[in-house]
Amino acid sequence: MTSHKSSLILCIFCSFVLKNCASSSDLEFTTDVRYDEAVSKAQYSKTVATEDKNKAELADFTLESVTVFAFARPDLIKYHLESIDHDVKQVFVVLNKFSIEVTFQMREILKLFDCRYSNRLPHTSTQTEKFRCLNPFIKQIILLESDSNNVGFAGSFNMIAKKMLQGNVSYTIISNDDTRFRPGSLLNIAILFEAKPHVCLYLFSHFSSFGIRASTLKRIGVMDEHFWPAYSEDIDYFFRSILQGCHIFLASSQDEKLFVSHGESLSIPAASATLKSSKDYRKLIENTKHIQYGRDAYLCKKWGGCAKNGRDFLNSNKVFKALFRRIHKDHEILHFGSANFSSFGEKLFNFPFNRANFHVSWWDNDERTQMSIRSPRLINMQNAPSEFVWKLQDQKAFLETLEI
Repeated sequence: MTSHKSSLILCIFCSFVLKNCASSSDLEFTTDVRYDEAVSKAQYSKTVATEDKNKAELADFTLESVTVFAFARPDLIKYHLESIDHDVKQVFVVLNKFSIEVTFQMREILKLFDCRYSNRLPHTSTQTEKFRCLNPFIKQIILLESDSNNVGFAGSFNMIAKKMLQGNVSYTIISNDDTRFRPGSLLNIAILFEAKPHVCLYLFSHFSSFGIRASTLKRIGVMDEHFWPAYSEDIDYFFRSILQGCHIFLASSQDEKLFVSHGESLSIPAASATLKSSKDYRKLIENTKHIQYGRDAYLCKKWGGCAKNGRDFLNSNKVFKALFRRIHKDHEILHFGSANFSSFGEKLFNFPFNRANFHVSWWDNDERTQMSIRSPRLINMQNAPSEFVWKLQDQKAFLETLEI
């Protein structure tokens, strides 16, 4: 990177930080986002004065990749892809099998966003209108399909993780299909990735829309597919990032500072479109609340900190409740030191299943033993896939390159 571009990144990121970031004084977090008020105001004024001059150079901030998880709603995929308003080299669409009809509709919609596909068509007015490229910001669109099964959220994550590790994709922004990027937010995200390369996770809307680097995968590993079909794999992954000493970008919860809108529509931003789309899927999620085999029971067995009085893992553990249940006005970069983490008073394990010989990335992906592990995958065994996305050979190759 040239010194001129480095200066541009610093200048623009300072403006972004001054508008949106502050340290968290009400919780015992450490953060590397600090600034002197007088100097900051002067820097901000200087930044604003040069913004117009630098606009022409922002084309250098092309996003490496964007990923969206697709399942039951082709219309939501269209809305999500239409919200991309900044250049991105490649967009990965991870498609879980829902029905033959939905898969066909998904493929047809993706053709409308594949500029290479539209350019290969004969140039007749009718075909050009029918197959015109709907979003020129998307340079390449790549479809990753599961087999005949729904591999769940963790399995979908592991599909793109394998692609990143095998294809030298340095980072991606992963979102559910019921999210849309707010105008201009992707430019800020591109600048953030350039300016803060040491950050492991970028939580733009918790794990409904988040950024991750390939280097993070090499530190934390992939997601645990025993959380099937969804929920609590994000808590597991977040906890592992804490144990590995990661820096984590946590976006503000204030409406005017949001990066994405979440939900089926702007009028009901908190709704889960996936849950609404399928009665059978809602039943699978309900099963994951099982007191012995559910997601909380599996989390407690894996990381300790089991709740009393029937409360779930998230609400009973202060460290997670402090992060996920509080209102934070500013963007933050969080880092848990050992003293800060212990100050929450939680008796949690430092290794999976309290076994010191296990790296934090470990989970049992031996398909021969999966039916003996009490987990959401087991309680839903009649519908869950018989195979993992992340296989034993993947784990073996991963351990050989692990960055500890």
